[in-house]
Formats: sequence, structure tokens, C-alpha cells
Amino acid sequence: MPTHAHDLLAELARRGVAAPGTLRGFRISGAAVGREVVAGLLRHGIVPQSGYGMTEAGSHHYTLPDDGERRILETSGRCCPGYEIRIWQSDDPDREAAPGEIGEIGGRGASLMLGYFDDQAATEAAFNASGWFMTGDLGRIDADGYLQITGRKKDLIIRGGHNIHPARIESLAERHPAVARAAAFPVADARLGETVCLAIVARDAAEPGAQALLDHLAAAGLSRYEMPEHLLRLRELPLTATGKVLKRVLAADVRDGRLIPQPVRYRPTRD
Repeated sequence: MPTHAHDLLAELARRGVAAPGTLRGFRISGAAVGREVVAGLLRHGIVPQSGYGMTEAGSHHYTLPDDGERRILETSGRCCPGYEIRIWQSDDPDREAAPGEIGEIGGRGASLMLGYFDDQAATEAAFNASGWFMTGDLGRIDADGYLQITGRKKDLIIRGGHNIHPARIESLAERHPAVARAAAFPVADARLGETVCLAIVARDAAEPGAQALLDHLAAAGLSRYEMPEHLLRLRELPLTATGKVLKRVLAADVRDGRLIPQPVRYRPTRD
């Protein structure tokens, strides 16, 4: 898990240890991982392995040691033998998405469950008409067969009719040297339906300014309609036991006034 990788690197730094004994590999799955974590593991001689899977299907995707840092950072690897995935249109699970298009991940293979115990309705709802298990995760497959996860279908932010994928915003935000972790989630808006709130945890004592952070996102390739309109600075993010961010908790705390984000607006720097 990324949380365990964070903790491992923090402990190595605390002890001033350069090499962690015989540890040579580290499996990372369950949530996205930042560049600094991957780079930190590599500096200590540990090769991270990115992967993807779920209880219903086991762990069926992974990168290999020779895939390189970019593959580990940007993808969840390729299918193992005996399992396959396809990308289906997010609004129609019976129609395949175009090559390279983001859609819902469907899978089938030897490790897939037969169904949910004593719940025929849930089992039928989980499969499309062709018998593919629909994961609820969104992603795309590149030309080399590597899977890139873009987020959960239920986490999708719809701003004025445009689909915004939180995972992309989070990944770009965590490339900022002062950002340790990030989470993007929707805030209700009377005109647009939803707008983007970006919650960040600063690295050490550093606190990136709002405009500097938005400039960083723009320079990294984030479009103007994907830009956060709210910024929330936290000491820590609420997590599940497996290290996944509890975005519904953040959204509820903002909605109910327990957390007050800072309104922000991206203003391009003019020459």
C-alpha cells in the first residue's frame, strides 16, 4: 500500500539507513502512489511494483522489475496469464470504448468469482450482457497493453456537463515538491452542478501558495475546466484501513460546514 511505503521511507530516514537489509521489492496497490515515493524506494535499492485487482477477481495486473519508473508511476501493468480486461463505455457497459478511450474496466478469467454469495440480484448487476465483470473502476489501455487507472466511476466529477477524473488532478498535484498527498472531490454548485475541491497535505512544513499550485497544475497539463475552484489544506487525509482516501467523508464535512475550503481561481500568467 502507498501508506506503508510512506511509513517505510519515513522510518528509514529517521534511522538514517541507506539500504533496508535484504528488501528488494515492494508491492504498491490499493491507491495511487506519488513520484516521490517511487523515487524514494528506488534510491534505497527497492524496486516498487504497481498493480491492480480486487476481492472479486484477485490481483491480476502488475508491473515487472524491468518496466521502468514511468510504467510504475503511470500504469498498473499488464494482465497476468489467465485473465483479460476490456474497456467499456462508462455510460453503456455493453458497448466497448474506442482504443485509448477512458471507460469502465471489465474483466474475466480464472481468478474471477462465480458470484456474490446468496445475492443473485447483485451478481446479475455486476456483469454486462457479454459476461464481463464490471469493476466500477475507470481506465484506459495504452498501445502496449498497460492499464492506466483514472478513478472510480462513482468518484467522477461532472462540472457543467464535463466529466472530470479526480485521479488525474491528484497525480499532477502530487508532483509538486511541497505536496505529500492530494485528493480531489466534488462540491455542489447551483450553476454548474459540481465543482472541484482539491485537498492537500503539505510535505514537511512547506505550504504551497494557491496560485503557485494552480500554476503548477496548468504547467503539468491540466485544462482550465478541470482546475480546482476550492482548496482545502489538511494535516492528514481520512483513510480506510487499506490506505484509500475517504472522499465521501471529505465531501460530507465540506457540505456540513465542518471543513471550510478556500475559494481559488486559476488566472493564467500573461506575458
